[in-house]
Amino acid sequence: MRFFINYIVVILLLAGLTSCRKAYNPPETNTDYGYLVVEGVINSGSDSTTITLSRTVPLGASSTVRPETGARVVVESNQNAKFLLKETLPGKYVTANLNLPASDTYRLHIYTAAGKEYESDFVENKITPPIDTITHRYLSHGVQFYVNAHDPSNKTRYYRWEYHEYWSYFSNIRTVLQYQDSAITYLPVDSDYNYCYRNATPANGIYVGTSDKLSEDVISQQPLNYVEGRGGKLTSEYAVEVVQYAITKEAYTFWQQLKTNTEALGSIFDAQPSSFITNIHCVTNPAEPVIGYASVSTSTIKRGFVTQAEVPFAVVPVVGPLKDTLTCPVQVVLFDPTTTLPGRLYQIFRDGKYAPFDFYYNPPSTAIGYKYGPIACADCRKLGGTNKKPAWWPWAN
Repeated sequence: MRFFINYIVVILLLAGLTSCRKAYNPPETNTDYGYLVVEGVINSGSDSTTITLSRTVPLGASSTVRPETGARVVVESNQNAKFLLKETLPGKYVTANLNLPASDTYRLHIYTAAGKEYESDFVENKITPPIDTITHRYLSHGVQFYVNAHDPSNKTRYYRWEYHEYWSYFSNIRTVLQYQDSAITYLPVDSDYNYCYRNATPANGIYVGTSDKLSEDVISQQPLNYVEGRGGKLTSEYAVEVVQYAITKEAYTFWQQLKTNTEALGSIFDAQPSSFITNIHCVTNPAEPVIGYASVSTSTIKRGFVTQAEVPFAVVPVVGPLKDTLTCPVQVVLFDPTTTLPGRLYQIFRDGKYAPFDFYYNPPSTAIGYKYGPIACADCRKLGGTNKKPAWWPWAN
């Protein structure tokens, strides 16, 4: 989301041009407005609260993210309770579970290192109902996930979702050996480098829904993420972790407008860019725009799962080198002459580009050497993952 939210100001400044029926490609602008971008939810329940602060960047900038560091970020209640967030990474401010009283209202108060002050309006604390189910449907080349929820008290009506992806994959070459301390030994049982896990939070996408026009507060088959079968995430097991928030009507309007301004533009028949509401204001300079919307709610989580064996279409592993002799060539180093073997092993494996993975047999019952290949083919961790399984992972590897 941060990629396009940092450019939203430029889109909004062009809103006045939308009365023109002729396509217009504006020249690149180098104007650096540096408006504050506020992302995150004040989590009033048992989960932690993370607020990310950054500044907008001009089109054509070499970096799309400019974190706002050294700020003082405080959650305040209408009863004058204060909760300070700690900067754990540049621009990322975190506090542990707040467990805030549902009867109070809350706001964000931000003091930047440059001496500027920002604050949001006080917002009601919304209690989020559970997610009922995460379902999915197979399409021709991918899997579409959906969320279902309801509130029997009919008090929620407006919802927002975020999701996090997890998937497992195998190394391209089955590995039973390792090069360590100038020798080749068997891999320890607890050091399997053949099966790994990756995870990712999408950089964009806005997912909101409402039941305001229904007699009952029910969300049914609300589309969420689509997983492409040719994207490498479905080669073994896949899980999506969905976080649900109850939001106010005003917050829903903000997110819906932001979704329109960033996802539905392209022709004169699409919705045109427009300014959007925000409940965060610059106290130091009231005329300065702020990008973001402060919400307060508990959150609920549910996961959906798919395995490669279940999908009715072919999947393509693109997590690393393809499993063929061109990108994962297998080579052999013979034991003989044994007097030079340590030196030869050192020459092959010293720079970490290659890894041994099995014995070389000839005839079949006698090992006469080691087989080795590119380390990215033999060690799944080199493809960006970890061999540590998430505690909740439902499958045995």
